[in-house]
Amino acid sequence: LEENGPVGLNMTSMGKGEMWVNGESIGRYWVSFLTPAGRPSQSIYHIPREFLKPFGNLLVVFEEEGGDPLGISLNTISVVGSNRAHQSQLS
Repeated sequence: LEENGPVGLNMTSMGKGEMWVNGESIGRYWVSFLTPAGRPSQSIYHIPREFLKPFGNLLVVFEEEGGDPLGISLNTISVVGSNRAHQSQLS
């Protein structure tokens, strides 16, 4: 990851559990807990860049409800535009 923006795991395909990156806990997730609108209250989970290596990173996921780990994606967030009008882009 050569960019400097925040890094997150998109856990939309999962249910409930805990995650580790390179032996460091990045916390629990509970995507199956839905808002009154029927959407997950959170689906992107931050990974501190200090936990990441230039290559050979290891993600360990303990899933409690039977999610699909093949649907997990690693995303970076960057701000584009001028100082007055900017927006975040998830890639």
